[in-house]
Amino acid sequence: MIKRLLSKRLLLLVIPLVLVVAGAGFFLLGGAGAAPFVLNITINQSGDGGKSAAPAEQHLTVSLGERIVNLADPGGYRYLKTEIVVEVAVDQKTYERLTAAGGGGGHGGGGGSTDPLRAELEHSWPKIQDTLTMVLTSKTVDELATLEGKEHLKDELREKLQPAFGDYKITEVYLTQFVIQ
Repeated sequence: MIKRLLSKRLLLLVIPLVLVVAGAGFFLLGGAGAAPFVLNITINQSGDGGKSAAPAEQHLTVSLGERIVNLADPGGYRYLKTEIVVEVAVDQKTYERLTAAGGGGGHGGGGGSTDPLRAELEHSWPKIQDTLTMVLTSKTVDELATLEGKEHLKDELREKLQPAFGDYKITEVYLTQFVIQ
């Protein structure tokens, strides 16, 4: 008899406890329209509450256009057809200004007038195009045929184009099209 009473009392305690735990789990996991629970923890935060942390860095891309150039091989019968896209790092404020201006944010794009980053670089565009011509036409097929050669070309383009990009720090150069004939 005592066992029956204990088992009924135990059952009366366990069922509500299980329901409360299940309901809390359902709420925390965001089920059935419940507000999701977000835990925001910052590890290794500085003593000033993180106020000295650098603003978030964003990245924008701009196409420098498709180019066909003669390579520096003897006889001048080899050419390179390429499209180069440059990625630059900008601060959050500049990113918001540029993405609000053109809607496209400079991502991809064909280098048209709707690209706000391209518009920002318009004063440097002749210098950028000249740098591309000088670097690309100085290469031979043998230099560009290997993966290492292409990586070296990207590094050289990043270094030589940076002065024309001014405050926009070039973070990456992409060869989105690359055909040697």
